[in-house]
Amino acid sequence: MKQKKIIVIGAALAGPTAASRAREMDENAEIILLERNTRVSYSLAGLSFHLSNEVASLEDLNKEREDFFEKVYNIKVLTKTEVLSIDRKKKQLVIIKESNKSILEYDNLIFATGAASIHPPGLPNVQNFRYFRTLDDLAAIKSTLDQNKKRFLVLGAGSMGLEAVDGLVRGGAEVTLLEKSSQILPKFGEEISKIAESKLKEKIKIKVGFKNLEFNTENDQLISVIVDGTKIETDFLVSAIGVKPRTELLKESGIKINKDGTVPIDKYCRTSDKHIFACSICVSVPSSWGEEWIPQAAVADKTAQVAGANAVGNKFQIGEFTSSMIVRLPNGEVGRVGHSQDEIIKKHGKKNLGMAFLKSSNIEPYMPNSEPFYSVLYYNKRNNKILGMEAFGKEIKSRLDSISIAILKGVELKELSQMDFAYSPAFGTARDPMNSIATIANFKQDRYTSWIHPRKIYAEPDSYFIVNVGLEKFASSLEIYNLPLEKLRSEWNSLLNEWRKSHKPYCVLLSNSGRRGHLALRILKSFGIHSKNILGGFELFTLFGSEG
Repeated sequence: MKQKKIIVIGAALAGPTAASRAREMDENAEIILLERNTRVSYSLAGLSFHLSNEVASLEDLNKEREDFFEKVYNIKVLTKTEVLSIDRKKKQLVIIKESNKSILEYDNLIFATGAASIHPPGLPNVQNFRYFRTLDDLAAIKSTLDQNKKRFLVLGAGSMGLEAVDGLVRGGAEVTLLEKSSQILPKFGEEISKIAESKLKEKIKIKVGFKNLEFNTENDQLISVIVDGTKIETDFLVSAIGVKPRTELLKESGIKINKDGTVPIDKYCRTSDKHIFACSICVSVPSSWGEEWIPQAAVADKTAQVAGANAVGNKFQIGEFTSSMIVRLPNGEVGRVGHSQDEIIKKHGKKNLGMAFLKSSNIEPYMPNSEPFYSVLYYNKRNNKILGMEAFGKEIKSRLDSISIAILKGVELKELSQMDFAYSPAFGTARDPMNSIATIANFKQDRYTSWIHPRKIYAEPDSYFIVNVGLEKFASSLEIYNLPLEKLRSEWNSLLNEWRKSHKPYCVLLSNSGRRGHLALRILKSFGIHSKNILGGFELFTLFGSEG
């Protein structure tokens, strides 16, 4: 048989994975890996752990170098090599290396160029600025920290921006986080975003929703920024405002490209040309709600495995993705999986969006390391199927993973409420938070409970008679009637009289986590009194009240 010639364009994360998988599948193929930069393969997801000194050296993030691929995999590696064009009819590449142009022929091509960082608008060329993408970026940032220059600005509060924040804070930096959207984690719902922001503010300064950002420079150095009139001095700026797919080469060759610049691929990771496969974070992948761009390292790795295997003649298929993501913060973990609120509304309609909020514990509350666990569950109100989840706390990964499977398998609320999860007091709770939040959502569907968002109460404070049924009094700018849950059965008449005197049409119940509010709702219903529980209890009530 004729020896297959496989060329991989791009050698950062996905490219080397695709090339090595191709070799595992075919020992006889000729495989060439091209990279325009100086380095091959790096751990994109591990950058922050070097800043925090948990990963001692850059080499620990980049152990598989050119000689490793050549000796172990018999893959020819060409660094400092740029592809100028693709001739699909001749199946040829025009490349340039050290000013010398040449032609490479291929049988199958794997396109793994990834994405390019978006440059902050208005930022001139300065020395103390980097993206948060490469080992060279990381080396410059770490060098600044090691020089005892501690004042860092991080621009962009998505997942990459928060990863940079985590590494910098743990490395001893003083960080100010800037986000143009109205909240950090712009793709998240307000509830988990606000909780994550409130916890993060214990460690850093945060500015969201700014309109104007100006850069002040001196001698090729950024010395300060002015954010809506407020001056912030800095030693270094890290930008993580987003990426755009690097797919110009494919577009110029006539390959089909999506409007967002990504490459559409089929289940075999093939493009519109059967001899060109694509992987990495430049592709759109199948998800449980259609084709989507998910620029994450795990997606890059999975698509690379399939593209590499199939480029040498196999028929491996990629599965559906659920947009799973998790980020470590200096004082917690935040993550999401599945549909966001906006995606649910766009696909299913606002009236079909179901949402439940839960404040519980990551492990049994009597354990010494127990901490609050916050979660929001999204579901379809028409069929009770799970659509997504967001969470903040500790030990959130296993919960996100369980919801990922629930989405892919079409699990309904009642099934999730009874799902059997591994249990020990040191690792979880007897009634896992995923069981509990599904039960709460199911109660709402079956009309055993009802809740109201704090936002509505602050928008119309004269419409709501607020009853605090918690054990502790709650300080608020709004008028609150205090009646502990333990006294509710005996003093419900007093509550009813006070409500009538207030002339407010609605009675709403407030408690620490919302659990006591739900129990109070059930008691009041037995006396013929209609009420609603305030979603999220004291914490969400405080966070949404602080907006005013």
